[in-house]
Amino acid sequence: MTTVDDAFGKFRTRLETTPTENSTASSRQQRIREQLARELDIVEDFLAGSYRRHTKTKPLRDIDIMVVLRDTNFLNRDPGAILKEVVRILEPYYPGRVVSDRRAVRVDFGVDIVGDLEGEVISFDVVPAFADGDNYLIPDDVLGRWIPTNPRIHAELATQANKDFDEQWKPLIKMIKKWNQVNGSPVEPGFLLEVMALDIFSGPWTGRHPHELREFFATAADRIDEGWPDPASLGPDVSDVLDTDPAKMAAARRALKAAEAACTRAIQHDGAGRTGEALAEWQRLFGPLFAKS
Repeated sequence: MTTVDDAFGKFRTRLETTPTENSTASSRQQRIREQLARELDIVEDFLAGSYRRHTKTKPLRDIDIMVVLRDTNFLNRDPGAILKEVVRILEPYYPGRVVSDRRAVRVDFGVDIVGDLEGEVISFDVVPAFADGDNYLIPDDVLGRWIPTNPRIHAELATQANKDFDEQWKPLIKMIKKWNQVNGSPVEPGFLLEVMALDIFSGPWTGRHPHELREFFATAADRIDEGWPDPASLGPDVSDVLDTDPAKMAAARRALKAAEAACTRAIQHDGAGRTGEALAEWQRLFGPLFAKS
């Protein structure tokens, strides 16, 4: 029978993006850029967010593409205006599949989400931006203002955290994000899990995924309401969605505590030699990408 350690090793591999997925993401990014460039003056564009930080879990959806524009006149207007403009331009190419969100425009590629869609890229979040020195300004349609950000700083912090944690930080983040996805995303945004992990995962790597995961869920449940600022010290708190909604905060804490309890049961099963029960518990926590054999 597969051991728990072997199952986690396979799980880690299954969460890695494949060459096909990377190629699809790159080609679709280029296509969106070309479509926008027919009407907007683009300075640069690049993949950002968790895909750039190598912490994106699968299936690949809402991959951030930051599109840096030259016409700064938009900065004198309501931030929702640029989002509406991006929707207007892209809608003819993806009819009925372009939606404006808080800080981005989502482009859905019409993939039915069944299973984990090996090789598929489901959607992009197009983030219009303007250069602001070494940083960028992006629209926030909820706050009604332009907010500063720097995805390169976020990527550097993730890379350093991974190095400090024996190259296990990013794999653990992908597992935690997969838990969040499987359980209906009680912690939002998903980036909040990464921000918390920058502080929670400290000290040397213990060598066991189960114990690190249990410790994360336990600590995150206790500390989720502390208020978690942008690690680049630029934009609003990453935790602002939960901070302003007590019901969502309570639901996130309950989900984290339930995950801690599931980890504890799985560890106890494994310690008692009940490997099958342990693997089943882990699969319930993470979904079918965590294989029992």
